[in-house]
Amino acid sequence: MVGISGSSGVILGIRLLEILQNSPIETHLIITPSAAITIEQETNWKLKEIYTLCQAYYSHQDIGAVIASGSFETAGMVVIPCSIKSLSGIANSYTDNLLTRAADVTLKEGRPLILVVREAPLHGGHIRLMQLAAQSGAVIFPPVPAFYVQSHSLDEMITQIAGRVLKRIGIENQAYRSWEGLAKSHANPQTQIMNDLLALPMLTLATIGEDGLPHATALPFVADEHSNLLFYSEHASQQAIDLSYNAQASVSICPMVAGSHDLQVVQMRGVAHLLIDPREIAAAKSLYNQKFQYTARLKKENDQKALFVFLPDWIQVIDHTRATGQPQEWQIK
Repeated sequence: MVGISGSSGVILGIRLLEILQNSPIETHLIITPSAAITIEQETNWKLKEIYTLCQAYYSHQDIGAVIASGSFETAGMVVIPCSIKSLSGIANSYTDNLLTRAADVTLKEGRPLILVVREAPLHGGHIRLMQLAAQSGAVIFPPVPAFYVQSHSLDEMITQIAGRVLKRIGIENQAYRSWEGLAKSHANPQTQIMNDLLALPMLTLATIGEDGLPHATALPFVADEHSNLLFYSEHASQQAIDLSYNAQASVSICPMVAGSHDLQVVQMRGVAHLLIDPREIAAAKSLYNQKFQYTARLKKENDQKALFVFLPDWIQVIDHTRATGQPQEWQIK
């Protein structure tokens, strides 16, 4: 069961549902009225779109719903995010709506209950409520980011937190990275830099038109194990038209930084072509969906687009972060 209450951070609950959508886990959803308001304010999601991510959803007033009974067996419940009001109801067994009733049932049946309490700073009353809930068996799980994974974007951080919550309740998933010990020094720093850059969400693709004029555009991408780059494009886009005439292209990947002294860049030259083989397309889509969890709800739109693979024949890594003040360059391929 998944409850989304009115605290800020509703995208965490939505992302958790996205991760579960393609799994064998059956999800039952409750969204409170306050959460519906927060969803409208903080995201571009519509309630009807969110409901498609679960197998069943209920009104918060439906206290006669099947999930209000302990006889309905579940693997547990996550309230994500959990507002202080919902925390108070759960901690004090004040079950005046379906969310707090379902949570109370989860506790009385000895099933795991995860409360992703999203509030800061905390006063003594908040801490007392968390202690009461914990004493009844709930797990208090503030959505604290794991900085050791060095997320490159807020979207990656959201996915990491949602995946970690699922892991805590006992659901294995690929949405988070576990701690693997202190990083060892790398014999080839350029390889580490390149791997970090290939984990970024966007690249800049440069193509040449039939008239010889250059064009550039930013595109979401994913890299395979051979550092080939995969990206979607509209069939009538400028880059798709250019590549139909001339497959030669170049790519630049770099993060947004405050100044040039923080800049690391990977530059590539090579060819890009349209994927046609169904097996290659399926493998590419799988990689794409793993990196961008939100693409599950864009399947229909993406199926109408062209899927390209960029095959680099020249790769250069440039690092401006060295203490010498001079950029260091490595040609990898």
